[in-house]
Amino acid sequence: MMQIIQNIKNNRLYIISSLIIFVLLNISYVFDVSPKFDHTYLPFLYVFNLSKFIIISILSIFITTVGAHIKSEFIRLIWFIVLVMQYYSSAILYAYIPDISFGVVFQYIILLAVLFFADYFKTDIKLPSISLVNNHKIFMLLSVVLFTPFIYYYWQFISIGDLFLNKEDVSQTRALFRTVNIPFLGYLISPLSRVLFPVLMVYSIKSRKYYLFVISAMAIAYLFLCSATKSVLVGGILSVFFYYGDRWRDKFKLFSLLLILLLIISFVASNFFSMKLITDAFVRRVFFVPPYLDNIYHYYFTDNFTYWGHSPFGMHIHDVSFMNGKGISMFIGEDVLNFEGLNANIGIITEGYLSFGFIGVFMHSLAFASIFVYIRILKISPHYFGIVFAYLFYLNSSLLSTLLITHGLLFLLLIFTLFLQNTKENFDN
Repeated sequence: MMQIIQNIKNNRLYIISSLIIFVLLNISYVFDVSPKFDHTYLPFLYVFNLSKFIIISILSIFITTVGAHIKSEFIRLIWFIVLVMQYYSSAILYAYIPDISFGVVFQYIILLAVLFFADYFKTDIKLPSISLVNNHKIFMLLSVVLFTPFIYYYWQFISIGDLFLNKEDVSQTRALFRTVNIPFLGYLISPLSRVLFPVLMVYSIKSRKYYLFVISAMAIAYLFLCSATKSVLVGGILSVFFYYGDRWRDKFKLFSLLLILLLIISFVASNFFSMKLITDAFVRRVFFVPPYLDNIYHYYFTDNFTYWGHSPFGMHIHDVSFMNGKGISMFIGEDVLNFEGLNANIGIITEGYLSFGFIGVFMHSLAFASIFVYIRILKISPHYFGIVFAYLFYLNSSLLSTLLITHGLLFLLLIFTLFLQNTKENFDN
């Protein structure tokens, strides 16, 4: 009992910060999201049910305190981010929208439980590696070789004006690049913009090679101009934001502080200045659209599982002809929700459910946990956490095969293994 109390006391930063975010998310949903977005294609209703509210509140407080007993600093950090980004938002929707299934909440409880027990998996594996410090020129050469095709094929289509993020200009550029798209470059843009150049940016700050930082930032900006996809910029921005702080605990301070500030700013801007931009682009889309879509997938695929027939992992053995040849997210968006062109993205945990119910959720949770256990074994420096965090976000909006290949997660693990192994001094395993 004394040990439980001590763990809670030692990790009160995580618990208090998380519960503050939980309260702010509740306030934001009740006063901002629901009244201002209850007539969209995803109606965010607010129907107060005292018993559901009490159950969810008690359950959320209990689950939040459970995370304090995770010993690994790295796994604890990942656990609390999942708690905040996925469990809290699904729990809030369940509390206030009558048609939200508890299964949406339960699938993230499964994920948190798997992550909790993953903390007990401890091993040291020495893999072949190349020191980035001693071989940064090799790393730079690899980046240049992969980057060069974008200059050769796309330079004549570049519009510098897209850097100002004008909505009309960006839309026109996206339409243009759909017509001139070169397939193999689609598999290179994520490894470059989310892995190689962000790694170089962090290395340049740490080694004070600021010319390298400028070159890497310009390269990411150029890659953005090659697609006008704002997510291309995310890797570089996050790598710089999360650079500061030598411990994993420091990363949660940055994460929680950013969320608390954005939620407060969103509330003030929406209620006192009638500005809905932050509420729409950040609070609604990041926190509440994903669990709403999760619920739609739960209702549609319960007793109608795909058994991974929609995915390369299922080798298309199970018949999914009902999707009319579409990808699963486009099928739900267009054929179920009846919105032409709507890509109803979901993450790998909900993909587990539509594949094989809660058994699939457990299997995908194991895959999720294995990725971060492996990264912990590599003992990378916390300075590179911004790159990891970007992929935490994509885990909530991408199918597993897309995440591993198109978004470059496999490439990330390869680069971490080869160049960033054992870069964390006094790593807490």
